[in-house]
Order: sequence, then C-alpha cells, then structure tokens
Amino acid sequence: MSSLAINGGPKAVTKDPGDIFVFPRIDERDEKALLDMLHSRQMSSAEAGREFGDKYAQWQGTKYGLATNTGTAAITSCFYGVGIGCGDEVIVPSFTYWASVVPLLILRAVPVFADIDPMTLTIDPNDIEHRITPRTKAIMVVHLYSHPADMDPIMEIAERHGLYVIEDVSQAHGALYKGRMVGSIGHVSGASVMTGKALPAGEGGVLCTNDQEIFERAIVFGHYVRIPTDCKMEKYKRLAGLSLGGVKYRMNGFSAAMALVQLEKFPKLLPEYVAASKLWWDLVKDIPGIIPHYPRWENSDRGGGYAPHGIYDVQAAPNNLPLKAFARAVEAEGVQCALNAYYPTLHMHPAFQDVSIYGEDKPTCIAYAERDVRLKPEDLPHTVAAHTRVYSVPRFCYCDEEYITQCANAYRKVMEHADEVPVLPEDYEFD
Repeated sequence: MSSLAINGGPKAVTKDPGDIFVFPRIDERDEKALLDMLHSRQMSSAEAGREFGDKYAQWQGTKYGLATNTGTAAITSCFYGVGIGCGDEVIVPSFTYWASVVPLLILRAVPVFADIDPMTLTIDPNDIEHRITPRTKAIMVVHLYSHPADMDPIMEIAERHGLYVIEDVSQAHGALYKGRMVGSIGHVSGASVMTGKALPAGEGGVLCTNDQEIFERAIVFGHYVRIPTDCKMEKYKRLAGLSLGGVKYRMNGFSAAMALVQLEKFPKLLPEYVAASKLWWDLVKDIPGIIPHYPRWENSDRGGGYAPHGIYDVQAAPNNLPLKAFARAVEAEGVQCALNAYYPTLHMHPAFQDVSIYGEDKPTCIAYAERDVRLKPEDLPHTVAAHTRVYSVPRFCYCDEEYITQCANAYRKVMEHADEVPVLPEDYEFD
C-alpha cells in the first residue's frame, strides 16, 4: 500500500496545531481599549486615529502618519497626495489586490500595467522604464504576500525620470528590504490594517510620508476636521470646512483603539513571525519543484508574514508532477497547500478593458488618456503564469518547530513519492 495519505497511508502531520493558526492575537488589552472607547462616547472623534497615525509613522521611520478608515482610503490618499489627477499615468502591477490600482480610476488617472518578477511576484524593475512617457507621474509598488519589492532599482528609475514612488505595504507590515523597513523607502506609503493583516485593527488604513505637502494634500482630500490644526501651508489651510475629495476618511474610534494596542504589541510579535516564516522556507527550500518565496537580499525578510505563498516549478518536480495534483496530495497529509493566488489578472478585468464607470463614451481606463494602454494577456507573461505556479502555504503565527517541521515533511513526503500521487486529466490543464 502507498505511504501517501491520499492513498490510505498515515498522515505526515500528527501534532495538534494548537493556536498556531489563530489570528489576530487578541487579549484583555484589546478588550479594555474597545470598552474604554465605548464608554468614552468618542467613537467618531479624530483623536485616537491621530495618535495611531503618529505612532505608526514613528515606528515605521517616517515623519508623518495619517490614519484612514480603510486601506483603500489610504492608497487613494497616496495617489491624491502626490498630485495624481486627470490623464496622469501611473505604472502599476497587474498581479495584486484591486485596491492597489482601482482608486486611480476615481481620480481619472490612467493605470499602465507592468509585469512582475517571477521570483519576487512583485513589480519587475526591468519592465518599468520602457513604459514611461511624458504623462507618467508615479510608480506603484506592492510588497505582495509580505515579500518586499526590489526597491533600489525602482527608486533609481524614479529619480532619473522625476517620478513619485508609492508603496502599498498592506501585506508587508514590518518587512525589511536591505535593512530598511518597507513603507519608508518610497515617497509615500499606504497600508491596510484590516482584521487579517499582520497588524490588525478590525478595519482601517494608514498613510505615511516624509513629505509635508503629500501629507497635507491627503488631509484636505478626506479629513476636513484636521485641516485647521494639521495643515501649515496656507494654500491648504484655507480649504478648511469641507472634504475636498467629497469623502470622509478618518478612522473610527474602535479601530483606532485596537490599532494602538496592536501596534504596541507588534514589535514583540514580529520576531516570532519572521522566525516561523524563515524556518518554514529553510525546511522546504531543497525539495525539488519548491521555490521559496523569501527575500534573496541580505538583511531582508517577510515581516509579519501575511498571506504566505510559494512558487512551483513543475519542470523540476519529480515526474513533472502537476501543481494541482501535488497540492491535493499535500492537503491529504494534513497541511495547507491551496491553489488560491487570490487575485484576478487585473489588466484583463473588464474594469481595465471595456467598462465605462462614470458614463464616459469610452472605457474609463482610457477615457482621459492620450493613448490606448489596454493590454492582452500575453503582454504580461509572468503575471499570467503566476496563476498556474503560485499556491498558498501555512501562515504560522507561532514558531512551533515540531509542528512546522511536520508540515514541511508532508511536502517532502509527497515529492519523494511523486510516482504514487494520483493525477487527473484536469491537473495538466491547470499547468
């Protein structure tokens, strides 16, 4: 009889996981903060959000921080903060959550999609420069699946062409790129702090920058009550009294209260998140067909470890075992290996092909453009291929060496018995 669990053999993972997958980490401090906010009856006050924004920026190593009600609001504020407007082009990745890109359509700007690096799964610095035109104003960098993007060449390109660099840190709180915390490298960063993120607040976001003008533009866009106290430039201070963007972006009191507690705990939790992620990839990195999604640069890491994914090389796998068959066999061993790259291929979504969102006589994505920037699937080959070679791996919230080792052994066991894995005809269609 086969030793594989999928064929009736014993499971590789036998240890009780305990709380290793329980997230967020909630304790009496979170409960007290929420109750205190409730009894204060100041749930709509801007003060707790102001405190969180200031403290988050200080922790990340930036001068200004602006708390928002969602991560999407933070990203929108980043775009507005650097002056993105009608007809401006912004180079963006296609393989990302929609909130990294769709806010550009609100501002009547033009998303110009670039391909991803097949190993980092983040925007490829080598696919940026040839997409720059006189209308290009910024580059959006998403640190996807907690993995930092290769920032040095991106910043060099931006400096040569006078462009802003916006970092989306929603999935990479605390991650390091060559010793620098992501979110403090570009001109401005936005991050989500929704429930699943490494730094969770229930719902919310935060913008960070060292540029006073970017900060004040973001305030006037969606934080009308803060204009009189936080805007020092007269051209923005005179706008007090309303939200210039017609939106109300401040973080609610409950989220701010939880965010402050989580921010206080996060630096103490971060080393364990990093250790668990590093242990996992160290244990599986030599398995044929498994490519670790872990930073290759010195003094770099995946930070809080949100949404960990791996990369599969079917050509290197024994018997060219298809990813779909491999994942099914691994999950039978008692450990996660799911085929959920999460995101649609944005450059082929109808919103970036043929939809008129605001009643224009042409698709909104090109309604304010000087050229047709729409792409075909084959124009971004690594982006399209990611959906056939990327899979989710366990998100370990504690560094339990015995349990993580068992999970790694499950991956190894399947590859060592690849010739016994049942393969279905549709498994090849996926690859």
